[in-house]
Amino acid sequence: MTPSNEYVQARPTEDESLSALAELVGRRMAEGLWDLSARELGLNRPVTDSADLRRMAEHMMTMGDLMRVAGRSTKVRVITYEALSRTVAS
Repeated sequence: MTPSNEYVQARPTEDESLSALAELVGRRMAEGLWDLSARELGLNRPVTDSADLRRMAEHMMTMGDLMRVAGRSTKVRVITYEALSRTVAS
């Protein structure tokens, strides 16, 4: 099971990001673009670290309109997860 924060929001994953991208450009193209992006950033797959997923998202946002949509979605998801994970209940 994917770890979650105290708000029960699951940690963002590479597979989740890839699936969202595949809905826009197709699975084969999504896999190729994701793999190319990971190599350009010097990241190993699967990308599991939240900061690395954010870097991937930011990189995707530079690759055109559809990629910008998918990248922004992933980035917002990662930032939200990180922010909720840092929140301390009082």
